[in-house]
Amino acid sequence: MFFMYFTLLYFTFYGMMAVAMMPNYHIAGIGSSAFYGVWNLFVGFVIPLKKIPSWWSWYYWACPVS
Repeated sequence: MFFMYFTLLYFTFYGMMAVAMMPNYHIAGIGSSAFYGVWNLFVGFVIPLKKIPSWWSWYYWACPVS
């Protein structure tokens, strides 16, 4: 329950940050979609942790879904 709650908070706060940083919510939606796509790529399901290049391994640990 703890991890589900804080993952929901993480994604919600990221969305709020994206809207605050972008000029309008249309561009924020496009930027967030691209960022979420990169998150999903390096979460460990598409590319396993052992096959992620060493210079991208920090991204696996920074991703809240992994």
